[in-house]
Amino acid sequence: MSYDLYVEKPKGDVVTQLRLLASEENSTKAEKFIELVHENRTYDTFINNEKETIWSLDLLPSSPDMSFLPLGSWFLQFKFTLATPWISKDDDPFYVAESVNPVRKDKVFKVPIMSAASWKGLLRWTLMHTRLAQRKDELTPERFAQEHFFQTLLFGDEQGEEPARAKGFAKYVDSLKPEARLAYERMLRQYYEVEEKDPLPHHKGRLHFYPTFFDQIDVEVINPHSRKTKAGTHPIYLECVPAGATGTFTLLYAPLDSIGKDETETKQQAFSDLKLAAEGIQALLTIYGFGAKTSSGFGVAQDTVENSSLELKIPGVEFSQERTPKFEEPEEVFQKYLDETGQVKPVFTGKEKGDLLSNSQYKQSGEQHGGGSLSEFKRFRNWYLNYGEDWQASLTRRATLTDYPSLSFENLNQLVDLCRNPLSNTTNGGAA
Repeated sequence: MSYDLYVEKPKGDVVTQLRLLASEENSTKAEKFIELVHENRTYDTFINNEKETIWSLDLLPSSPDMSFLPLGSWFLQFKFTLATPWISKDDDPFYVAESVNPVRKDKVFKVPIMSAASWKGLLRWTLMHTRLAQRKDELTPERFAQEHFFQTLLFGDEQGEEPARAKGFAKYVDSLKPEARLAYERMLRQYYEVEEKDPLPHHKGRLHFYPTFFDQIDVEVINPHSRKTKAGTHPIYLECVPAGATGTFTLLYAPLDSIGKDETETKQQAFSDLKLAAEGIQALLTIYGFGAKTSSGFGVAQDTVENSSLELKIPGVEFSQERTPKFEEPEEVFQKYLDETGQVKPVFTGKEKGDLLSNSQYKQSGEQHGGGSLSEFKRFRNWYLNYGEDWQASLTRRATLTDYPSLSFENLNQLVDLCRNPLSNTTNGGAA
């Protein structure tokens, strides 16, 4: 049996209904727009359905296989919640009315989206502002150039970066401390082995950004007032992602330019870049905000996060959140009673699970199975009852550290603290 889709859904989905409002009379457009987006939350239901489709198509960013990435790579992902509404401008030329500002949406699924390019530009601006613009008077030209150089390695060459005729972002950064320009160019040429007579290299940055899909949509209203009558003139409707909505921030660091270089230096640079990125992300999300009208307080996120994950291809690294209470490691002579996981070998355990042999039981069979004297076994048994579980946990962590360390965090402030204070020294190398 065949039938016309229009007969089944004569009005179409919510996106189609919003488009059809463009042909309605002006007097009814706003009322129907508010009803669709705000009152009945029809669009939120549509978003949830579309996000399920995006997930089923495996289009949402997920953790990569770190074994294919170069040494020093790391992957950061967390779910954040908006503290204030997020406003942006979509480029859809055909919408409800001129008085309605549509929020930016994915062109296929029509879900509110913050693009990867927008994340990159905003994080670059944040680090430039906090590390260069605010500190320009205290930094020497050489130190300013070095900080500028490190940021260029993270994000790639700057828009408008041309010798003697810089423009745009590059021109603004140069204007902060003009005397640092020559030192910055020298560092770039030296790192990429470019001759003085050749133009500056065009290069890709180490950071790779992903889009963020949001799960809600709503409407903010601005109603300009007449200076003469003090009455509202013509309300402006701003589509937005409301406070309380969630999105997932995802960032991959892959230092392809460090392949084949000194491993110790690569690890140290990876940690330095991780600390820099974490500080920038915290400032961007919780202080400066992202999107439109940030100067009015829009686009700020809460400090607390969910589903957080930080994975590093830096074997041997341990973070402060993994610190365990101090305990006594087993004496060398105690190793004969333990297996490779720290568990007591079955021949030295009693009938009840977890029990060790009693003194009388040990006298009968302990030494026959490779044990030491009874007094030695008593010392081992006392140690195991006090520190056995801690020793097993320690062995488990050590096994994990030979792979790729990972951790979670509850808020962005904790992420920054963890990145500032890793326990291990990267110069020790860790596991290969």
